[in-house]
Amino acid sequence: MNSTNDWKPHPRFAGVFLKPLITREMNPGLTLNLVRVAPGGVLATHTHESSTETFYILRGRGVCCIGEAEFILEPGVCGCAPSGIPHSVRNTGAEELEALAIFNPPLDNG
Repeated sequence: MNSTNDWKPHPRFAGVFLKPLITREMNPGLTLNLVRVAPGGVLATHTHESSTETFYILRGRGVCCIGEAEFILEPGVCGCAPSGIPHSVRNTGAEELEALAIFNPPLDNG
């Protein structure tokens, strides 16, 4: 189990923070992160060429685009961005948007 309490800035997206919960070293089949997006923050359109991203919203409000589809994000919403499909997230609320994000297989850098 991972006992680290360290939030790390996302390497590509300002206002986005990651907290690794399960790393590739702990489970070679997937990684699990808590993700926080500041109010007004954006994870701009990007892809994961070799990993599917599954996410579950814990708190906050936002919008997610996966391919051409747009979804409202709110607590309890679960979604999936298949490998190679462009996707983005925008926090539209007044509080942090927080989600669990699972990458399967693990990201190359995670």
